[in-house]
Amino acid sequence: MGNIRQTYIKSTADALLRQYPNEFGTSFEENKTKVTKLAKIQTKNVRNHIAGYVTTRMTAKGRKRY
Repeated sequence: MGNIRQTYIKSTADALLRQYPNEFGTSFEENKTKVTKLAKIQTKNVRNHIAGYVTTRMTAKGRKRY
């Protein structure tokens, strides 16, 4: 079973990945700070959801940035 995420979480994360493809990696903590810097997010909960989805996408694609 997979996780079900809201559409605005997915669309925001996909937009960030399209605009800044080399900024994100597979580390949740690093992605959390990058999402805070690059997007105007209102709450900590939404920021964490977006960072988690970005981390999942980066891990699934196999792109690892060291």
